[in-house]
Amino acid sequence: MTLQSIIRRLKSISYILLNRCFFGSMGHGCRIYSPLKINGKHNIFIGNRVCVEYKAWLAALPIKKGGEAKLKIEDGVTIGHFNHIYATESIIIKKNVLTADRVYISDNLHSYEDVDKPVLEQPVRQIAPVEIGEGTWLGEGVCVIGAKIGKGCVIGANAVVTKDIPDYSVAVGSPAKVIKKYNSDTKRWEKLEL
Repeated sequence: MTLQSIIRRLKSISYILLNRCFFGSMGHGCRIYSPLKINGKHNIFIGNRVCVEYKAWLAALPIKKGGEAKLKIEDGVTIGHFNHIYATESIIIKKNVLTADRVYISDNLHSYEDVDKPVLEQPVRQIAPVEIGEGTWLGEGVCVIGAKIGKGCVIGANAVVTKDIPDYSVAVGSPAKVIKKYNSDTKRWEKLEL
């Protein structure tokens, strides 16, 4: 181990020790490296052996006062550098999900319908709960907005997921489209006719 990696690890340990009691829950063996922001810690539930890389922004804040929001990150998940994950109702990231850098996951959007008002002055609106299935990989720059992604999926770099993706699929593009599915009979990944 280099001196730099030891210092990085010690910073993560001290962050967790100082903040563990403020989270909804936090399992053992977690690492959080210099987060950009963490909002609504009491609504964030982190499993065992979760790694949140440098400058991630995690948030779980309801849109309406008195509402409920939950961000649940299950065991063995690795969140890449500069990820932005913002729940206003529910985001669940299942076991052993891997996200690359600069991934955005949200269950809400800014309204833009009133052309007489800047988007900044328009309300945030709830879209749909988000769930990322067990063992899925989200590539660099992926956006997931109000959609569910199944188990064992691969989402290609810069894909924008706004509709549900079934288990064992490869999806790419903006908007994301499934281009391959795993065939359990042949035990092979098969290209889909587009």
